[in-house]
Amino acid sequence: MTKQSLRSFGFGLLAASAALFVFDYTSTEKTLTEEEMISALEENNYSVQIEEEKNEKLEKKPVEAEPVNTEAPVKGESPEQEQQNVEKNKIKVTIETGMSSKDVVNELAEAGVIDDAESFNTYLTENDFASDLQIGTFTFSPNMSDEEIAKTLTK
Repeated sequence: MTKQSLRSFGFGLLAASAALFVFDYTSTEKTLTEEEMISALEENNYSVQIEEEKNEKLEKKPVEAEPVNTEAPVKGESPEQEQQNVEKNKIKVTIETGMSSKDVVNELAEAGVIDDAESFNTYLTENDFASDLQIGTFTFSPNMSDEEIAKTLTK
């Protein structure tokens, strides 16, 4: 590369930088205030929740965990009694709007569905389940695998 071509290249970079600076400095792009952002989101049917509201909502919401029956079914029981025992072993957990995957995992841990909240949250994230969590009340049995729990939460 010759001295003249190197100078031309440098001048081109300088001219491009100056042009971008002038364009950026003179642009009339308006920055939105927090209130304008919230109103724009609400117009598009998004819900906006302040961190304090989210924490209050989570504190007020009780975990709907039913006690787990550890008794083994007796051999002489009728099918109806066995069905009742199976239903006693079910645990119901309600997932509400605005809950993050970490909040959901903490609810599951409090209800006794999972043992380790942190490892299950990692499982959800690594297997792309965390972004697909659904809202509603879900029923779990105590012997479900992590995969079964994740698929139940993402139906």
